[in-house]
Parts: sequence; C-alpha cells; structure tokens
Amino acid sequence: MPFFTFIRLTDDLRRFQQAHTRHTSRVLRAANKILAGNDRRDDPLLCHMIRNAAALWKGTLHEGKGTLTTESGVLSGTQYSYQTRFAEGIGTNPDELIAASLSGCFSMALSNELGLSGFHPKTIETTATATLEDLAAGWTVTHVQLDVRANVPDASQARFMDAALTAKANCPIARLLKTNISMTASLDL
Repeated sequence: MPFFTFIRLTDDLRRFQQAHTRHTSRVLRAANKILAGNDRRDDPLLCHMIRNAAALWKGTLHEGKGTLTTESGVLSGTQYSYQTRFAEGIGTNPDELIAASLSGCFSMALSNELGLSGFHPKTIETTATATLEDLAAGWTVTHVQLDVRANVPDASQARFMDAALTAKANCPIARLLKTNISMTASLDL
C-alpha cells in the first residue's frame, strides 16, 4: 500500500473515531436529560440523531466484493457481493439490511404504540420480506411484506391491529422507504 494511501486511511479512521466519540457523548447527555424528565422537543440535541455506516467495494460489479461497517460495530467488515445479492453466497446484501431495518424499527414502533394504549407486550416478532424487481428504471425494491406476531396480554385483536397500523404508518424506516408496504398481524391469544 502506498504511504500516502496509508496516511489518508489513518486520517479517515481518526476522523471516524472522533465523530463516534462526539456522537456517543451527545447520546449520553440526551439520555441523562430524558431520565431527568426534560422534554426532548425542548432540546435540539434530543431531536436530532445521526447514524453512520460505511461500505468499501473493490472490483467490478460481478467479480468484486465489499465490506460493510457500522458505527456501532455490529457490522464490522461484513462482506457483501453480487453473489450475496443476486444468487447465493456468504455475506449480506443491501436489501436484506433494509428488511432488517424495517422489521426492527416496526417492532419498536409497535411496542411504543401498545405502551401508549396501556398494554405491555411480552414479545413482538416481525419478519420483513423485501421484493427486488428488475424494472425499466433498474433494480428496485418494489414491495416489503411485514409479517407480525405478538404476545400482548389483555389486548384485543382490534386494539392490536389499530396499534400495528399506526406503528406501520409512524415507523421512521417505513416513512423513509417509498415503496408499497403490506402487513399481516396476528395476536397470540
């Protein structure tokens, strides 16, 4: 590796670590304010969050491969490639990560909606299935199916469905995606 490339990578890593430290400090201050009872809308720090992820791709589309790394470290050099996206291979792919993001975000939003209605869910299990289609404009996520199953003591099917539909509409990742999101939801009785 040329020396100037090494210096650039070292500088990039140092900037990433500094940004991570600043972000972690902001999150801890925000959490302390929430615990102290301050309304998050009164503090601009609590109304704004930044999350980071990085991708490194090497090579052509078909023969190349890449790695994904998240600020949290949950993904750290996680490999992805053409094979993991369009065939079978070891690693992840962007579409799978979108599905994971939506299922996690929706589950949290549903838990919140149920809590606001006075219910305390024991479990919420959400599977998101993203459909990727080759359209005239190119490959597009055209649909995401959410399949939700929950155990919520004392909740009726109607109250559960109301909470699930509200969560689907209010989930930040669902609002981000400009695609058709359908849902089936079942309550364990």
